[in-house]
Amino acid sequence: MGRRGVPPWLRPVLDAVAVAVALLVAFNYRIHLDPIPIPGNEPPAFGAYLAAIPVLVMVFLMTFALSGIYRTQRGRALLDDLFSIIGATVVAGLIALALMSLYRSFSYSRLVLLYTITAAFILIAVNRAILRQVRLAQQRRGVGMDRVLIVGTGAGSELLIHRMTMFPGYGYQVCGILDDRLEPGAVFAGARVIGKLAELPDRVREAQADRVFIALPGADHETLLHLIKTCEDLRVDFRMLPDLFEIITTRVSADVIDGIPLVGVRHSQLTGLARILKRSFDLLVSLILLVLLSPVMLALAGLIKLTSPGPVFYRQERVGREGRVFTVLKFRSMIADAEAATGPVFTAPDDARRTGVGRFMRRLSLDELPQLINIIRGEMSLVGPRPERPFFVERFSAEIPRYLERHQVQPGVTGWAQVNDLRGDTSIANRTIYDIYYIENWSLVLDIKILLLTTGRVFVHRHAY
Repeated sequence: MGRRGVPPWLRPVLDAVAVAVALLVAFNYRIHLDPIPIPGNEPPAFGAYLAAIPVLVMVFLMTFALSGIYRTQRGRALLDDLFSIIGATVVAGLIALALMSLYRSFSYSRLVLLYTITAAFILIAVNRAILRQVRLAQQRRGVGMDRVLIVGTGAGSELLIHRMTMFPGYGYQVCGILDDRLEPGAVFAGARVIGKLAELPDRVREAQADRVFIALPGADHETLLHLIKTCEDLRVDFRMLPDLFEIITTRVSADVIDGIPLVGVRHSQLTGLARILKRSFDLLVSLILLVLLSPVMLALAGLIKLTSPGPVFYRQERVGREGRVFTVLKFRSMIADAEAATGPVFTAPDDARRTGVGRFMRRLSLDELPQLINIIRGEMSLVGPRPERPFFVERFSAEIPRYLERHQVQPGVTGWAQVNDLRGDTSIANRTIYDIYYIENWSLVLDIKILLLTTGRVFVHRHAY
């Protein structure tokens, strides 16, 4: 598919084929397999449906294009794509229904249209999943990747490099770092420093960089303007990365007093009716899961009791909403009194304190299942920042800006940081960034997305131990 990877025109072409095939499948299902009787017992004319294929394809492609589905969005999760495709498919179906109502020469079946929309979504979703795997395989070989030069070092650039390295789906390959504080040859966040800021033109040419990411929080305007002008002169695309802790909020509120705008930061979205909605959703889903998973939980409890001495449940104090301390429940995955000799510590890879059953449970996060009881008690939520022990909360709140803002909401069994593979002994500062983003951008759709991602990624977490 070429040096640049999957061509952008392939998606609409495959979508067009999917819609055409979906209509043919829907027609044949309606004629031969559908248990719903056909009015008048006369099968619809195949030729009329065959002639409708170009129109239906055009409706789908135009709706998808206007919905922004064909715009390139780096690092966009498959789940986000599917949500967008669902919405656009429904809109395309409604437009097709309206056209059917206006067209008087032939009466098309609404059931065939419904089956077509369903089949089209399934086929398009399968196409997207296959294309994604093809693209990821190419990107791991360096095909379709943009070479990126990072200017500056700091917390923001460190997180950015880690994200680009961990998720090749973003389509970026770090080819070097420029920084005046580190000597050439030094390694920062797994990438090599290849020069100073003044050497930007030469290093862009030598590294054949496609993009330059400037991460210099606190730099003076003259320096930034010089770097920007240099990138423009080199005709290389550039992006600015502000201090992540300063711009972590993506929403703002605005008031006007006699024409004078006043802009401020919006905080937690979980207030009033939103909190009631989230609590109702938590209760409903947790009660259903508790009933469905009770055989699994009973089996795990039996295995824990039979294979190692000590209690079945592990109880530990954690800090919840508004700093309230509660007792979190987990299946015991380590030997009894595992921290007696060390005090509070994070679990490490190949931790000798884990039991045989515990290794299996922690790998699949099954030890977290008893927290469904914490949710029903009102101490936790299905989704939210992971609760931490008082010892660590006191430490992190003194070290990490805005850390205590995590306690504006109920802690969760899973969270936005966890589905981005920030769990276990990973950077608390990075986790805080994701937690605060979740708090300030909460929606029920985001909760559902995180739950679905958790289900899918439970088998591929790199830091589940």
